Amino acid sequence: MAMKRVAIVTLKLSVSIFLLFLLYRATPIRQIGELLVKINLLYLPVIGLLLILNTIISAWKWQLFLRADGISLSVARLTVSYMSGTFCNLFLPSSIGGDTYRVYDIARKSKQGVRSAASVFADRFSGFIALVSLSLVSSLFVAKQFGSMQIVIVPLLLFIGFVILLVLLLQQRILRFVLAITRLNRIGFVEKVSEKLFQSFTCYGSDRKLMAQVIILSFTFQFSVITVVYLLARALGISVDYFYFSAFVPLITLMEALPISIYGIGVRDYGYVFFFTQAGMSAIETRTLALLFMAVSVCYSLLGGLFFLYKIWQKPGASPR
Repeated sequence: MAMKRVAIVTLKLSVSIFLLFLLYRATPIRQIGELLVKINLLYLPVIGLLLILNTIISAWKWQLFLRADGISLSVARLTVSYMSGTFCNLFLPSSIGGDTYRVYDIARKSKQGVRSAASVFADRFSGFIALVSLSLVSSLFVAKQFGSMQIVIVPLLLFIGFVILLVLLLQQRILRFVLAITRLNRIGFVEKVSEKLFQSFTCYGSDRKLMAQVIILSFTFQFSVITVVYLLARALGISVDYFYFSAFVPLITLMEALPISIYGIGVRDYGYVFFFTQAGMSAIETRTLALLFMAVSVCYSLLGGLFFLYKIWQKPGASPR
């Protein structure tokens, strides 16, 4: 099992290195450095505040799901867990690897492993729906600019897929039917876990106030992420209309969530180059923006490392060393 995990991580690392090689092999590094030197530092404090606000919003939304399922934890406690998970993202495949840590952390505190997993999944899933929705609406404006509807196809298919999955999770009859015909519901562990998951999603779906709050927080978070990337571009002196960012950033975020690379490296860069070139950015600008976003993300994740160390320090019997 250990060898299998090593092989998977090695493969994903190879994907990241290969994509980076393709993108940067003929890129004048000196020109990227010249663009970075000219960065307007006044944008960075605003970007930092938006990142902190995003984490608090995420923790708040997570708290709503947990509370609906009978688990009561403070936003401060969940913010620490979120930041620690962000730090773990640096070492786990894909940009959602830290979710595994969040499930473990809250399950250890609440003693409710399945409910903790359901809350993390619901938190992530609601974010994806907001992502795809924003991308679909914005891509319609971009398609009008380009005179082609092809760019709408991917967001539309993703939106339809997420809506279908949402209906399945809330209605549950089809999922129960699938478990029955495959006889998986006769396996004790599967039956027990699936039933608890169904109960959790029933709690979420039956609370209209919860759904309204989650929708507002999810879209607020995604608009903030888009604004962060837009401000990074402005800091580099890149002038591109905001609606291009609202169309492309959600798609790039979905791409980097795929578990095929380490921390989304390579996949994210390719997304920036592929999409923003169509918005009028030069090859140097797209690559520099991708590198700057990664640098800011890594720095913020390292900040989460302080919370991670704090949690270790607070464990009973933990060595100060």
